[in-house]
Amino acid sequence: MSTRSISNGCWNRNVNWLDMTLFFEFLQVALGNRKSLSCGIKDVDWQRLFDFCKRQTLIGVGFTAVEKLHTVGVVCPAALRMQWMALALQIERQNEKITKQCRELTKKYEHDGLQCCILKGQGNLLNYPEELRLRRMPGDIDVWCIPPKDGLDIAVATGNKDVEYANYRGVNAVIEYARMQFRLCGIDKQPRAIYHHIDAPSIDGTEVEIHYKPSFCRSLIRNRRMQKWFAVHAYECTKNKCRYGFPVPTTSVNVVYQMCHLFNHYFHEGIGLRQLMDYYYTLKIWHNDLEEKKELASRGMLIEGHGSAVMSPSEVMSILRSFGMAKFSGAVMYVLHKVFAMPSLYYICQPNEKEGKKLLAEIMQGGNFGQYDTRDAALKKGGMMKHGIWKLKRVMRLVRSYPEEALWEPVFRVYHLIWRTLLPHC
Repeated sequence: MSTRSISNGCWNRNVNWLDMTLFFEFLQVALGNRKSLSCGIKDVDWQRLFDFCKRQTLIGVGFTAVEKLHTVGVVCPAALRMQWMALALQIERQNEKITKQCRELTKKYEHDGLQCCILKGQGNLLNYPEELRLRRMPGDIDVWCIPPKDGLDIAVATGNKDVEYANYRGVNAVIEYARMQFRLCGIDKQPRAIYHHIDAPSIDGTEVEIHYKPSFCRSLIRNRRMQKWFAVHAYECTKNKCRYGFPVPTTSVNVVYQMCHLFNHYFHEGIGLRQLMDYYYTLKIWHNDLEEKKELASRGMLIEGHGSAVMSPSEVMSILRSFGMAKFSGAVMYVLHKVFAMPSLYYICQPNEKEGKKLLAEIMQGGNFGQYDTRDAALKKGGMMKHGIWKLKRVMRLVRSYPEEALWEPVFRVYHLIWRTLLPHC
């Protein structure tokens, strides 16, 4: 395999797609979309495959490929295989722990009067096949708490031993609830509320974020449209309990939500192949639900609550188009096909090769959430001002592809500042 696309351990912007073939085929083996690699055994650079999986937080999934290739005579060196296996087992234990934490956390929030569901993360596990389910690299816990219209009584600090309660409504209720959790843990420092989420106390080392908005657009016009759509579908998500015992977004909501999440992170800091793999399996489950809906309809058995709410590709794209994400959706389809060999029957739209190649180049260079992107590293790790310049430079790189979202960035920053400084919850 050529090393022309690699420089000082970082991916070159001008990715040589031929050099990426081995990496993509390796993931396809893990997903069951191919049985072996097209190159010879001697050409397999196992350390580079390991490093690739590490950059993309796909260590556990990658080890499944190691196991499958072993059965067809493509053998990973023993020392690296043992290291890889140890990390995969660690990921499995983490998933079991965090899944239990999600169940306990949502049960507590519901008991306290908040309707909620788990976004991304552990909510995606059930979309994966059994052999990969516990090997998805877990992160923090993201909880979507629906702002209560009728208000929520929350204990407030009084300076004495008496407990007093104040009633908070809407977003304020969710923010004050999170802050109350810190006070109950004996932590004086209050978390900073940003536009769509606030930190909650960690649970046994697992970070927790409470979302009062699942995602957002920088375009204030499209963002208003997005928040209305999420508000309409919020309740159904809080009632959609998975087999692990906690609520998750419905399939159709997830197809829309996770695309919004990908688009947001693409602008914010970058995305990795783990997030794209999540979406790949979300689309597979959505497609299966859609086929079931068609089968029920053909038999005249389609009734409310039995698949009637599953959206078609045209309905999904109509929503994403209204959010300004049609072109990006095409780019995602290209990447899913290129990297994972996703069949066309799972498409929500036709792949956009031009934008897809740009997206894939960013993914390969930056790794998971852009952690390995060395461009303007001094600005990124600098103070508030330097970091702001870095973010603007990143956004401006995308202005030709997504001009509306990019040009709204400065306006949204001003809006966010006003939101944080003038409203009572901040």
